[in-house]
Amino acid sequence: MHRLTRRQSLFAIAGAASSALAEPSLVGAQALSPIRMGWTASENAAQAYYGVDQGFFAKAGIDAQLTVFPNSQAISNAVAANAIDIGCADMIQLASGYLHGVPFGFFAGAAVYTSEVPTLELLCAKESPYKTARDLEGQTVAVIALNSISAISVQEWLKQNGADPAKVKIFEMPFPTMLPGLQRGTIAAALFAEPFMTQAVADCRVLGKTYDAVAKQFYITSWFGPRDWFRKNPELSKRLRDAVYETAHWQNTHHAETAAILSKLTKIPVEQLRAMNRAGMATSLDVKLMQPVIDIAARYKVLDRSVNAADLVITLPS
Repeated sequence: MHRLTRRQSLFAIAGAASSALAEPSLVGAQALSPIRMGWTASENAAQAYYGVDQGFFAKAGIDAQLTVFPNSQAISNAVAANAIDIGCADMIQLASGYLHGVPFGFFAGAAVYTSEVPTLELLCAKESPYKTARDLEGQTVAVIALNSISAISVQEWLKQNGADPAKVKIFEMPFPTMLPGLQRGTIAAALFAEPFMTQAVADCRVLGKTYDAVAKQFYITSWFGPRDWFRKNPELSKRLRDAVYETAHWQNTHHAETAAILSKLTKIPVEQLRAMNRAGMATSLDVKLMQPVIDIAARYKVLDRSVNAADLVITLPS
């Protein structure tokens, strides 16, 4: 039996929404191996849910037990506390853990940011006076998490566009509350991710693609877990990785179907979701797409020092 729990009501899901999704018909379902997984409320991180909905985890003999968290830091904290087994997080969380002796490692790539099809953009209210980076000096900008690539990208974008990042307050805020914050004027701008970016576009305008200030292409998130868990579960680990990548292949080529699934969760009309930008999902793990995030985090002192991305990778059997 697949289970979806919720630490935060970030999707504003109706109580029956998760049970309304199609449950795959399974043979020998009682033999499925349970794995507790953490994910966040954005299209970039919805891969786990698509994998459950389409039965890819079940086909691999996995009972994927999903819990929604507000951000990557909360997921990494939950893995460290053994509240969940694996999750998706950005490079900063794993590099920070590595530097402090936490035995985490990435085992599969997930969402890939590309400049040509951005799934995160800095938005302001359509009628606001803010036109440039310098206009944000003295104002508050919302991001999903502090000490994250989201916050760093905003700081670097401000700097590259002539503003003083020290004069801009970066504030942590869940995606669903960003648009109301802009409408009330309590924040000047917010870094939205899909599907919330598409939902807000009618009331907002784009100030910039802040992730471009990091690199034109890099991993937004990747799949990770404790190294000891993979040592103890080598065969299950391989099945898990293969199910993740099978989901990725399907997700990359079935945008209409994923939009319909996401609509059930978010209550955003499916027509809006089908028009939104979609992150490409990795089907391998490439350290070259990890290193830019680690390096800029070290430059902004979010990390004590840079880390070789290859040291964060867990190599599983092919």
